[in-house]
Amino acid sequence: MQLFYKRFGVITGFLLLLGLLVVNALITQRQLSATIEHQTRVEDTQQVLLAVNQTQSLLEDAETGELGYLYTTNPQYLKPYMQAVRELGPQFDLLSKMTIRHPQVTEQVAQLRSLVAAKLDDLASTILLYQSGYSAEARQMIVSGHAHLLSVEINNLIGQILLQETSLETERAESANRSVRRAYLSIDLATLIAILGLCFLAYSIFKTMALRDLYAHQLQEREEWFRTTLTSMGDAVVATDKRGRVTFVNSMAERLMGLSSNQAIGRAIAEVFPLFHETTGMPMENPFRKVMEQNFVVGIPGHALLEHKDGSRIPIDESAAPIRDAQGGLVGMVIVFRDATQERKSQEVLRKTEKLAAAARLAATVSHEINNPLEAIGNLVYIAKTTENVPESAVAHLAMAEEELIRVSHITRQTLGFYRESKMPEKFDLPTLVESVLNIYSNKFRTKHIQVERDLQHCPLFYGLSGELNQAVANLVSNAADAVANGGSIRVGLACRKEGEEEVVCITIQDDGPGIADEHRERIFEPFFTTKKDVGTGLGLWVAKEIIERHGGRLEVASKTAEGEHGTTFTMTLPVRLEVESLAAEETSAENAREPETREMQP
Repeated sequence: MQLFYKRFGVITGFLLLLGLLVVNALITQRQLSATIEHQTRVEDTQQVLLAVNQTQSLLEDAETGELGYLYTTNPQYLKPYMQAVRELGPQFDLLSKMTIRHPQVTEQVAQLRSLVAAKLDDLASTILLYQSGYSAEARQMIVSGHAHLLSVEINNLIGQILLQETSLETERAESANRSVRRAYLSIDLATLIAILGLCFLAYSIFKTMALRDLYAHQLQEREEWFRTTLTSMGDAVVATDKRGRVTFVNSMAERLMGLSSNQAIGRAIAEVFPLFHETTGMPMENPFRKVMEQNFVVGIPGHALLEHKDGSRIPIDESAAPIRDAQGGLVGMVIVFRDATQERKSQEVLRKTEKLAAAARLAATVSHEINNPLEAIGNLVYIAKTTENVPESAVAHLAMAEEELIRVSHITRQTLGFYRESKMPEKFDLPTLVESVLNIYSNKFRTKHIQVERDLQHCPLFYGLSGELNQAVANLVSNAADAVANGGSIRVGLACRKEGEEEVVCITIQDDGPGIADEHRERIFEPFFTTKKDVGTGLGLWVAKEIIERHGGRLEVASKTAEGEHGTTFTMTLPVRLEVESLAAEETSAENAREPETREMQP
C-alpha cells in the first residue's frame, strides 16, 4: 500500500507539472502571437508614416521644380515635378490600402488626395501660363493667396495624419513591449516551473534509485542467504522454471547427479535427473509434469533409482513441490532428494538381523534337543569302552567316536545362544588353542588329504575368552578346509610383533584354494552371505569378525584369483594385553541378555 501511495504521488506530481507546462506554453504562445501582432501593427504605422512623408516630399519636390523652372526657364527643373506627378497617384493608392482599417485616416487620406490633386492642377496651370508667354501672370499665381492657402491646408492635413499615426505608433509599440514582457515572464515562469519540476523529479528518481538499490541489496542478501542455506543443506535440491528447465542445483545435487551447476542449469530436468525403477530397471516418469498438472507436492516411490553421469545408479528418497509467485501463480518446481543407500543398507541389515535372530532361536532349540541324545550316546560309548573282552581295535574306534561326540557336543553348546566356554576372561596359551582346533579338524584333513603346515611361535599368555577365540579360529580353519581341493595345503602361523607401542599377536590361516572373487570381498563378513551355496550358512566369518573385534582386534583378508597364483589368507591381529574390566563387563552383559532367551527355549 505504501508503494502504491508513493507511485500515485510521483505520477500526480508529474501530471501536475506537465499540466502547468502545457498551460504556460499556451499562455506563452498567446503572448508571442500578440507580440507579433502588435509588432506588425507598429510596422504598419511606420509604413504609413513613411508613405505620408514620401507624399509630402514628392509634393515639395513638385513645388520646388515648378519654382526653379519659372525663375530659370531651365527645363531640367521640371524633372522633379514630372516625377512627383507620376508617383503621387500610386503613393496615394498605397496609403489608401494601408489605412483601410482606419476609416478616419482613410478619409483624411482621401481629403489629402483631393488637396494634392488641386495643388498639382494649380502647378500645372502656372507652368502652362509661363510656357504660353504669360510669365507675369504665372508668377502672380504663385504668390496668390489661393496657392498659399492650398499649401497650408495640405500641410495641416499631413500634420494631422502624422500626429495620429505617431500616436498610434507609440500606443502600438507600448502594447508590443507589454506583450514581449509578458512573453518573457511566461518563459521565465515556464523555466522556473521546469527547473522545480526537474528538481522534484530528480529527487524522486534518486530517492527511488536509493530505495531500489536498498531493496536490491536486501534482495541480494536474502537470495544469497537462501542460496547458502540451500547449498549447505544435507539434502540435494534442484529447482526448475515453469518450462522444466533447471535454474538451481546445490552442491549435494551436483555430487549425486555427477553434474556441475554450469552443466545442469538451462537443461531439461528429465535430462539431468533420469529416474529408473529399482526392480525392473525401466525408466520412471519424471515428477515435473505431475507437479505442474496437479499443482501440489508429489512424493516419489521408495523404489526409485537416480542415474549418475557415469552410468551408476543410486537409490534415492525424494519429493517434488510446486514453486508459486506472490500471486499464487505456478512458476516452477523444486525437487528435494537424498541418497538412500545407507538407509537401504540399514533396512537390509535389519532384515538380516531379524533372520539371524530367528535362525539363532531355531538353532538354539535344535541344539538343546540334540544335547540329550548326545549325552545318551556318550554314556553308551563309555559303557562300551569299559566292557570286558572288548577288542583293542574296537576300543580305539570307540575312543575316536567319543572325541567326535565331545566335539559335536561342544558345537551344540556354542550354538545354544552362541555359548561361550568360559564365563570370565582368563589367561591361556594361544599356540595350544590353535593346535587343539587343528586336532578337531584332523579327520577332515585326512579325508581330503590336506597338508597342514604349522608355524606356531612362542607368545606370552593371552588374556581373553578362550571359548570365543576357539570358535573364531575354528570357523576360519573350517572355511579354509572347505576352500582347498583334495590334496591341497593349509598354512597356519602364529607370531608376536610390535605395532607402535603395542604388542600384538597375529594368527594367519592361508589356503591355496581358488580365492575370493573381487565382487565378493566387500560382502564376505556380512551375515548370511556365503559362496558355498548348499553347505554354507553365511554366519562363520561374521561371527569370527564379531568375536575378534570384541577382543579389540581386527580380522583382515587377502586373496588372489590368478591362474598361476591363487589362494586366501585371513589374518587375526589381537592385542596381547586387554583391559580385564571392560572385557568382563561386556561378557557379563551379553550373558545376562542371553539368559532369558535361553530359559524360554528350555522344555
